[in-house]
Amino acid sequence: MKSHFLFDALPSLPPALCTLQDPPQKLYYTGKLPLLQAKHKIAIIGTRHPTPYTKNLTFTLAKKIAQNRGVVVSGGALGVDIIAQNGALPDTIMVSPSSLDIIYPASNASIITKIAQQGLIVSEYPEGYAPKYHSFIQRNRLVVALSDCVIIPQADLNSGSMQSARLASKYNKPIFVLPQRLDESQGTNALLQKSLAQAIYDIDAFIEMIFGVQVKNNDAFLKFCEGLPTFEEAYLKYGDLVLEYELEGKIMREAGRLKVVV
Repeated sequence: MKSHFLFDALPSLPPALCTLQDPPQKLYYTGKLPLLQAKHKIAIIGTRHPTPYTKNLTFTLAKKIAQNRGVVVSGGALGVDIIAQNGALPDTIMVSPSSLDIIYPASNASIITKIAQQGLIVSEYPEGYAPKYHSFIQRNRLVVALSDCVIIPQADLNSGSMQSARLASKYNKPIFVLPQRLDESQGTNALLQKSLAQAIYDIDAFIEMIFGVQVKNNDAFLKFCEGLPTFEEAYLKYGDLVLEYELEGKIMREAGRLKVVV
C-alpha cells in the first residue's frame, strides 16, 4: 500500500546505530526527529496474537511511558507492536520493514499514518523496497539498538520477538516481560526461567524504577481493573462503583472481563 509520506535521509546515523556490527548505510525518516533525542526510549515488541490481558497491559504500559516523557520504539506489526505504538502516540518511533513510500502492514495503515503525522517512522531502505523475510529481522535489530531497554509482553518460544531478546542480551539491553500463564507465553516464561529478563509485576513501580519519578495513582479501583478482573470479581470487591464507572465510560466489559478505557 502506497503511503504518500514525504521522507528524507538523515545526514548521519544516530550514535546508537553505529554500535551495531551491521549498521544501516542510511536511515530515512518521516515525522519528528527530536524523538530520537529522548532521554528514555523503550522498545515494546511481542506476539501478533496477544491475549486480552496482554492487550490491556501493553496499552497501559505504553501510555504511562509516554506520560512520563518516554518514547516507545516498535516495528508497527500486528498485535503487541501496534497496540503499544497506539498507546504511546505521539511519543513513538516506528522502525519500518519496508521503505517509507510503502505502508506495511496495510491493515495498520490508519495508525501508521498517525505515527508519521505525530510521531516518527524510520527505515533503512530506499524508495520502492517491499519487505522480505529477512527485513523483519533487520528491522528488529534497529528497534533494539535505538532503545535503552526492551519489553516483551508476550511471545512464543520460536518467534521474532525471541530473536530480538537474543539481540538485546548481546547488546546488554535490559529485558522486561509481563508475568503470564505457563501455556500462554512460553518465550517470555523461558526468559524468566533463565534469568534473562525481569518481570513487571507492577506497572507504576516499573515506571518509577525506569524514570525515577513517583507515579500518582489514587484510584484503587482502576488499578484493580488493570488486571482484567471479571465483572463478578470486581462487583464482589467494589459493589455499585463498578456500575458507576461503567456508566461514566471509565471501564468497559470485553470478553466477560473489565477493561480500563484509557
